[in-house]
Amino acid sequence: MIEKFINPRKNIAYIFILGIILLFIFNIISYYNSLEFKLAAFIGDNTNIGVSVIKDNEIVTINNEKYPLMSVFKYFVAIKVLKQLEDQQIPLSEKITIKENLIDKNTHSPLLKKYSNFPIEITIAELLRYMIIKSDNNACDILIEYTGGIESLQEFVYDLGFNNIEILVNEKTMNKDISKQYLNKAYPIDVVKAMKFIKESSFLSDTSKDFLDKTLAQTETGKDKLKKGLPSNITLYHKTGSGSINSKGLKIADNDAGYIVLPNGKIYYIAVFIKDSKPDDNINAGTISTISEIVYKHYTNDN
Repeated sequence: MIEKFINPRKNIAYIFILGIILLFIFNIISYYNSLEFKLAAFIGDNTNIGVSVIKDNEIVTINNEKYPLMSVFKYFVAIKVLKQLEDQQIPLSEKITIKENLIDKNTHSPLLKKYSNFPIEITIAELLRYMIIKSDNNACDILIEYTGGIESLQEFVYDLGFNNIEILVNEKTMNKDISKQYLNKAYPIDVVKAMKFIKESSFLSDTSKDFLDKTLAQTETGKDKLKKGLPSNITLYHKTGSGSINSKGLKIADNDAGYIVLPNGKIYYIAVFIKDSKPDDNINAGTISTISEIVYKHYTNDN
């Protein structure tokens, strides 16, 4: 009689179906708890906001498009300078002479507050600090020329393996014609991959990487962007970017890209790029800082 009520095939089928249902539920719960879902829920259908995050082997990207780099491209200038110094065995303390014809007096350049009488002598280290920490445009263009020009910089980035990062113009060109600010562009994912490569590989010496870390950590621009979304005791190593207002009344770009060391010692890399937005710096900064907060809380489980 018992055998009438026991059907092994049906039992196996029920177990299989139950397993599929449980797996489906688990996948749904996992997605709703994922960083991708949290970022997508915040950004919505706004394709003018691009985000990429890398931690360990996890890669999260929202809106895989190219965005204007603005001053984020100065990070690549710094890498090229440091690599050239190493290859030629030139110390960061080496001084170079800058003549007045190399200076654009109509651009963002805190350097000119300290140096007003030309020619001047300045160390390469100080130029790098001005370029990264204060986002000085003259320091940037001087260092580009020092390392062979803008075409040489583009070739250098290609040689790093990042063929989709386009760097075609210097700061003077972008300042003279703001439409050229769209020419230096990249996918956010390529920027964070490049930062991860430089940070974790032996491409640069430990001495150069230490100098770069200390300089990026002192960045004075964009304190209301990625940095604002982090606890005050967390160090952010980053480079920001900010564009002009175009002919349509839209801000060309507002960017921040860098890396954070978590309390457990793990590192994540993040880039948030905004293009063609309403000309409101506070709104853009608030968007970037909120995304930064979402990512940090996700990785620290502080939700």
